Amino acid sequence: MKIQKTASLADNCLRHEYYYNSAREGMFDLFSNMSAEGMINTVFLPGYIGWSPKEGSGIFDPISKLEGLAVQYYKMTSDLSINCDDLFERIAKSENDKFVVLVVNYFGFIDSRVKDIADTIKKHSGWLIEDNAHGFFTYQYTEENYSDATFFSLHKMFPFKHGGSLVVHNERLSRLKYGGDDFNTTAYNPWQYDVKNIARIRRKNYAVLESIVNSKDVAEYFIPLKSKELMPGTVPQTFPIRIVKGDRNKIYELMNQHGYGVVSLYHTLIEPLQCSEYQASIDLSRHIMNLPVHQDVDVNNYAEMVELLIDFCKTTGQ
Repeated sequence: MKIQKTASLADNCLRHEYYYNSAREGMFDLFSNMSAEGMINTVFLPGYIGWSPKEGSGIFDPISKLEGLAVQYYKMTSDLSINCDDLFERIAKSENDKFVVLVVNYFGFIDSRVKDIADTIKKHSGWLIEDNAHGFFTYQYTEENYSDATFFSLHKMFPFKHGGSLVVHNERLSRLKYGGDDFNTTAYNPWQYDVKNIARIRRKNYAVLESIVNSKDVAEYFIPLKSKELMPGTVPQTFPIRIVKGDRNKIYELMNQHGYGVVSLYHTLIEPLQCSEYQASIDLSRHIMNLPVHQDVDVNNYAEMVELLIDFCKTTGQ
């Protein structure tokens, strides 16, 4: 028959997904496979990568374990969009290399120029890998996907102590052998949760917090990092802000002492980025703070949280 009555091809649209203890394990598995097969010799990483004495670096550590792989860092803007002029120039200069570009969807936000980025990478025969450590829900509800593979940090989205996964889209990459568990054996199954409802709650919480922030004259003290309305499909991991007045580190401590679990992603950048070439990233790392919007938040506490934040900006800025 030209058109069957029902779908019958078992391999059509088959999902290639592997589960690990962490996203960085999935990332290492992917890149080590690609390197061993001679698919890549250069990797482009974003110029905003964090590090901590306790956890190391989720992005840099897996790359640093790979031998024979050249690393370049492309610039980011002050709101963590990709500096496309810088990235495209670096790609053009490396057109004889077998390269891969890692694009990070910070805090669950996809770059507005992702299609241009993907088209440029493919034009130069490169690979596009997405870091969706913060973007599990955004990935599920964004209509277009341009990456050859993507990975997730499940413990940042769900009440797991550990957990990460890798999803492979590209047919060539799907033929490689991966060390992750499959759906039937993983201890980190996100699909036991109501993913659609969690995404709805996170978007709602973000909107409520945004409304409270916009209703107050806060620009003297802090500003939202992402000032535009949420794009369809975007499900934020946090509500990122830039502290304008006050000591970010002291504000962080005070907010947590008063029961509001804020984080700073990232407060310290890896050593290769601590130079004037990446000054925009350095400045942001010194002022960024992330407010919670996860599914366990009681939005009735948001008004007090914002008032405390304003007060601590005032008192630590004197």
